[in-house]
Amino acid sequence: MQQMFVDESGCIAFGPGDDKYFIFAMILPKSGKELSRCIKNFNAYLIRNGWNPDVEVKASNIWHSPNNPKIPDTYKFKASREQVMKDALSNIAALDIKIEYLVVKLDTLKESLKRLPNTILYNFFAWQLLKQPLMFYDDVQLYIDKRSKEYHDLLKFDGYIETQIATCRAVKDKPKLALTIRHYSSKCSKGLTGSERANVDFAIRGIEAADFACWAVRSKFEKSDDRWIKLIEKKIGWKQTLYFKV
Repeated sequence: MQQMFVDESGCIAFGPGDDKYFIFAMILPKSGKELSRCIKNFNAYLIRNGWNPDVEVKASNIWHSPNNPKIPDTYKFKASREQVMKDALSNIAALDIKIEYLVVKLDTLKESLKRLPNTILYNFFAWQLLKQPLMFYDDVQLYIDKRSKEYHDLLKFDGYIETQIATCRAVKDKPKLALTIRHYSSKCSKGLTGSERANVDFAIRGIEAADFACWAVRSKFEKSDDRWIKLIEKKIGWKQTLYFKV
């Protein structure tokens, strides 16, 4: 069984000042427990050094921590965000994992696509990322960042992905995929206890790791800053860019 953790960065919108890129990143660990333990230890390290435990540990929050009033001045690394980001990405890259990503250049989408509901585009873009690994593995647990409700009458995310992969595998005469899809946000474990909380925290930590990878990819494309993606590039097995003009 292969576990996959997926996060996204950016907003699918097409007005002045909106994001130029929409990005998905996915981590496929050999051991989900090892990945979870890595992120758990990293989070605990930050909290021991003054990080506000009520603030989600994610790449953008770490990067903007010097100007975040919710991060106290007693946080040891408030003035050294670069070192924290380097540590996080280096720790992830030291694991036995694969990283895959997809980047969509939003301003080059056809007008017909721009008129579609954003949630439909989200599902379509996610499928571009997922279809190759879902064809390769026969048993998958997919954990993906939880979003707001899908306001449309077409197939929702789970049904869309399940239908797409079932069709593709049938065409290739491959056995039916054993697929479970779970959506989690950083707050999903609040109020839970015991094994239920442990399972949710496990998923959230994996998605957090994907968030760091996503941030590194965004830095390369949005800011032309490739120092972060270089920390994980040896783990990147597949990458795709959509609607880039040659």
